[in-house]
Amino acid sequence: MKKVFIMLVVIITIASSAHAQKGNIMINGNLGYFAGNQKSGNNTDKHSEFRFIPGAGYYLSDNFMVGLSLGYYSDVDDPDGKLKTKTNGFMIGPFARYYKTLSDIFSLYGQFDFLYISGKTEDIDYFGFSGEQKMNGCSISVSPHISANVGKGFAINFGFGSLGYNSSTTKSDYGDKTKDNTFGLDLNGSTLDWGISYSFNCANK
Repeated sequence: MKKVFIMLVVIITIASSAHAQKGNIMINGNLGYFAGNQKSGNNTDKHSEFRFIPGAGYYLSDNFMVGLSLGYYSDVDDPDGKLKTKTNGFMIGPFARYYKTLSDIFSLYGQFDFLYISGKTEDIDYFGFSGEQKMNGCSISVSPHISANVGKGFAINFGFGSLGYNSSTTKSDYGDKTKDNTFGLDLNGSTLDWGISYSFNCANK
């Protein structure tokens, strides 16, 4: 907690009054990581998730941006004495943001994402034998974020939680297909992410 407080103080200290403007271009990279253990009796189930999603956007107005994201994800489930699964893949799709300025330093923004997702899951049993499943699908979500300007076009962005819909089709090595559709509010640790963005105007270059 002390480190988080110091980081916020540094951000506020060096922040400037730079704001996004119509016609600006933004490039950004968001990083999300979550690792946790769940105990049940003498067993401990381990789970970890990693996301890296860079993107680029264009400000249609001072408050509204559209852009494109391209990302990579990796998930690992390792329950005691049960099937271990490793999932990895990529995602790509458009996004839109709407900003609400709170002060010279801070802004809130809501982000809408539509992502095509493709990946594979490897199942590893207790004896080390594995099987593979391929997955394709899409994700639609809306998520809140807070942005802190740190000067010269740079900003640090924080987000937590999302409301969304996910649809996927999984095909195993044996040709079996499984369809999954989910909708709801996601507030687990894997939805916590932070990123750095840089905005500039090509006309001023």
